[in-house]
Amino acid sequence: MLLRYSFMGACALLFTSAAHAQGDTLATHYAKGITEKELRTHLEVLASDAYMGRDTGKEGQKLAAAYLKKHFASMGIPPVPALYAENIVDGYFQPYGLIEERTGGLTLQHNGQSLGLLKGLLYFNEVLKEDRAVKELTYLGDGSKLPDALDLTDKAVLIDASGMGTGEAMFRLLRTRLEPVRKGGAAVILVSMPQFGGLVDMVHADGSRLKLAYETKKDGVGQAGQLVLLEDTTTKEILGASVFKKLRRRKPGQNVSVDFVLKTTNMEALITAENVLAYIEGTDKKDEVVILTAHYDHIGVEKGVVYNGADDDGSGTVALMEIAQAFAQAKAEGHGPRRSVLVMPVSGEEKGLLGSRYYSDHPIFPIANTVADLNIDMIGRVDSAHVTSAPYVYVIGSDRLSTGLHAANEEANKQVGLMLDYTFNAESDPNRFYYRSDHYNFARKGIPSIFYFSGVHEDYHQPGDDVEKIRFDLLRTRALLVFHTAWLLANGEERIVVDKPMK
Repeated sequence: MLLRYSFMGACALLFTSAAHAQGDTLATHYAKGITEKELRTHLEVLASDAYMGRDTGKEGQKLAAAYLKKHFASMGIPPVPALYAENIVDGYFQPYGLIEERTGGLTLQHNGQSLGLLKGLLYFNEVLKEDRAVKELTYLGDGSKLPDALDLTDKAVLIDASGMGTGEAMFRLLRTRLEPVRKGGAAVILVSMPQFGGLVDMVHADGSRLKLAYETKKDGVGQAGQLVLLEDTTTKEILGASVFKKLRRRKPGQNVSVDFVLKTTNMEALITAENVLAYIEGTDKKDEVVILTAHYDHIGVEKGVVYNGADDDGSGTVALMEIAQAFAQAKAEGHGPRRSVLVMPVSGEEKGLLGSRYYSDHPIFPIANTVADLNIDMIGRVDSAHVTSAPYVYVIGSDRLSTGLHAANEEANKQVGLMLDYTFNAESDPNRFYYRSDHYNFARKGIPSIFYFSGVHEDYHQPGDDVEKIRFDLLRTRALLVFHTAWLLANGEERIVVDKPMK
């Protein structure tokens, strides 16, 4: 796709020319505008209780988006040009629709009783699209030995989990046994167990799930069986005590008569979230774009407690604000980037990388013209592996698609001096961090991408992720690396190329 330049030629032009030496001087000059004081000032606003944890699509996220826009405009960064602004609102926002699915819309009506989530029933997803009257269950034993040629298409089935252990270990085994049942086309899957136990902790009864509205339209109805867990006492009421006792002596595949209704209530609402765009137009290579991302959302308020997300990802968001300011100042003084730079705080990351996915599927600037994505997600703390180490940052993905991107980041670090830790860049990384932040939605489109990260700590997704625990000296130094890398990518004579296969 972008293989017309050789890597050696690109590197030679990028890193050894006199222009590059001048660029180093300019980059160092404008990097001075990235300060600990300003990083702290912005973070004390965004990660304050007043922003209510910046939950996607909610008031706190809207306040944060407005704050970002105000900052970008104050730096002299104009609205996105009209040529690209078809899907831009107010010059700085790319809105996208989300379907919010609240839990608790499924109930079981039996003998005048209504059982609901954590009130006799346990379930994790609501798949059923319409009410279903169930008159017959196909008994499958413990699900380990399904009869040959058993047709489960659109049937309601019952699995006995009494011998599978307890807690999460039981649930892992159950997931394995559910696979052939789902593939067989079962529409309703009841699982009976002695007690729910620790499984209750896996359910957020007052929670919600977000899906991109444009992807929801592609969903099939009844694409997977509706799974409902019951405690044995409830199953006994539905079947009758004598039938329940005899059932466990029957062979899998036999049917039993029942009479209940699974009722579903629409718990969906359409909401809107926004990506924020600060576009610094380039000069002679302005049609090519370097993108910088960080998610400015967090997980909101839970049980009255605000989760401020100072590190996750307030740290990356304020770094972007300072980097945008540095590029804007350079442009105002006649030293703007050759390629355009799009600084884009995205939302929806905490709900499944939704904002970056929306942008990558609905790009404002052509994917073919997008040089790279530099993504920042948590760069304000120190993890347990580096308590006594030199200043560091984890670098993930830099060499997955482009050796040129990796070389550019290494070269930029000569101006900064961080220890670059590639531990989580390994393809065998059990944490799979490469797939867990917004850069991945660009990488999946073939765009070379880097994920900058300082590691998980004890306050990850906890109320204690507050401003006073941020190391602003390290936050600034890591932001400088991103800025210098972006400067090289935006000003090199040749763009970096994709020279490695996607995996």
